[in-house]
Amino acid sequence: MLPAGVLVCGGPEVITRHFALLCALQPVRVEADGMVCAPRSAPEAAGPALAACPLPWRALSEVPAWPDPPAAMVAGWYRRSPAHAAAPEGVRELIQTPGEGFGPADHATTAMCLEQLEHLPAADAVDVGCGSGLLCQAWVALGRGRVLACDLDGRAVDQTARSLAAAGREDRVTMRRGPVAALRAEELGGRVLLANVPLPAHESLLSRIGRPPRAVVLSGLRPGQAAAVVVAYRALGLEIVAEDERGGFRAVSMVAA
Repeated sequence: MLPAGVLVCGGPEVITRHFALLCALQPVRVEADGMVCAPRSAPEAAGPALAACPLPWRALSEVPAWPDPPAAMVAGWYRRSPAHAAAPEGVRELIQTPGEGFGPADHATTAMCLEQLEHLPAADAVDVGCGSGLLCQAWVALGRGRVLACDLDGRAVDQTARSLAAAGREDRVTMRRGPVAALRAEELGGRVLLANVPLPAHESLLSRIGRPPRAVVLSGLRPGQAAAVVVAYRALGLEIVAEDERGGFRAVSMVAA
């Protein structure tokens, strides 16, 4: 059985060096002796992480916290709840409040999209079907531009808004509840489209586009579905700059030539 709590021993420099491995232990605060973690809040991840912990640790007799949702490294980002310890300097983080928007379970499409943001140019963006808000928050955190984030599910819009506020990034994102069909052509032209949505939503999005977007990251597509969507964006003058396949889904990033 996992200890009630764990103190991972080490100074700030050594904790930072190993943080990508340690964050699965669910860090909740940093003390003079090291980092206090709440492994029982995410036992499936914390158990293997504790067995592989590269630093000395000692058990604590009390559970230090029950942070939710669990923290994890996702595509090079430390995704945490507001109750977790903040990322060490130099570690990128996304803050996610509890909620029911798509994305908190580390879905393969979310991870692939986060990885591919690096290939896209800076510009204002539209997060189509924002889910739990990780993509729009990452876009703002990277300093790429403002975002219009929309989703048909009011629970997703609420979670995204709360997560942005917890991260202090809400001033760069405009939230909207509504279908893809409500997006106007002038809101899409010249922007970066973050579209991790099912095929019908991609088709609806393409039907709304007038002036070509600056770039797109496309996922939520099965491998057999992606080709037709890519062909449609190629017809708008965009070319592939990154692609990946994982968990039965495909992700493709394209940029205006």
